[in-house]
Amino acid sequence: MKIELFFSISLVGVGIYLFWCLILLTFGEGKDEVTSLPPKMKIDQLVILVPALNEASVIEQTINNFLRSTEKLPQVKMYIIDDASSDATAQLAQALLKRHQTTKVQILQRKLPEAQTGKGEALNWAYQKIKANAGTKKIVCGVLDADAYLSEASYRRIIAIFENDPELALVQTRVGMFAEQNWLQKLQDIEFIVINNWIQNIRNRLKNAAASGNGQFIRLNASPETRPWGNALLEDFEFSTRFLLQGKKTYYAGEVIVYQEALAKIIPFIRQRARWCQGGLDCLFKYWSKILRSRTLRFGAKLEMTFYLFLPFISIVTGLANILVFFFIIAFFARYWLLAVILLLINTWINVRIMERYSKVTGQITFFNALWLLLIMLVYNYLFYFAILLAFYNKFRKKTHWVKTSHVGSDSQTLEE
Repeated sequence: MKIELFFSISLVGVGIYLFWCLILLTFGEGKDEVTSLPPKMKIDQLVILVPALNEASVIEQTINNFLRSTEKLPQVKMYIIDDASSDATAQLAQALLKRHQTTKVQILQRKLPEAQTGKGEALNWAYQKIKANAGTKKIVCGVLDADAYLSEASYRRIIAIFENDPELALVQTRVGMFAEQNWLQKLQDIEFIVINNWIQNIRNRLKNAAASGNGQFIRLNASPETRPWGNALLEDFEFSTRFLLQGKKTYYAGEVIVYQEALAKIIPFIRQRARWCQGGLDCLFKYWSKILRSRTLRFGAKLEMTFYLFLPFISIVTGLANILVFFFIIAFFARYWLLAVILLLINTWINVRIMERYSKVTGQITFFNALWLLLIMLVYNYLFYFAILLAFYNKFRKKTHWVKTSHVGSDSQTLEE
């Protein structure tokens, strides 16, 4: 009797997971069509900030891609924020700019001991310089990682979105991966292109689209603060949460894709996701009560943000529930074989929908690859539980050191539109 009660409780955890998947599948699709509207105001300049700490392996690639994409866009500029790199990041960038003889890209150099105090601090430092020299110009400020790439069409679309909506304060783009080499990189691409896209589309419906690192853009005069970014381990979510609490309008542009590198090895992947998870825990303790008391956020937005902040706890519960239900069904298969078939069919249907959407967006998946990825996706999902446990461990130890993700460089020539 006690075993069956324990099984029933575990089944509730499985139900929570399946209900969440149903919400994504039902409400996660956004509008694919892009309409052209006459601009309501003109954007004078789009400034791209690129934090660069020891990015010698990718900085030349980043600059070359930017210059190629913005050759016909004189109003788009880039600032490389060299955060007192100990490698040749600044020297390589300076030499390349000298060869190109361009002023579209400039290097801002921070010095120790003020430097290397976090990505948020580096962004705030550059943001203050741009704001001080903006005058009456209408400027949009974007943030790209040092390995990021945007096409010319994407830059044009970002400008158009801000010109069409003068009230818009923040835009977050969709994220995709450069050409993937192994299963882990491919599944990261699927996660960002499909699942994260569904989550952000739901946030668009609820009016609480959030910044998610790479590819975030803000209107310079939307923030009276000179330090809009915090220095949490999840500085992007913290930053957009502050905007939302101030009643500012945010938007997710799923039609614009910023490309970045995917991690190729499991250990760096777990460390990266542990850092993100720990940053979410920091935001939970710092902002949840403010979110609940907010008079500017809708009830649905508060509910979604609460779910997101508690996701590490929910994931642990649903993950353990899935494992317990699996072993219980194996132990009493004769009695519960039909339940096993039903759960298998539901999970297969969910993953097939994910693969279908990914294939539609990218056209980069074959039938046999899809079958392989359907099987390996289970392993990928359970990697997150190791990351969550590591995040709780680091949080308990009060370890807040920012572990920087290393970039190795990718050929993005094939991404040119």
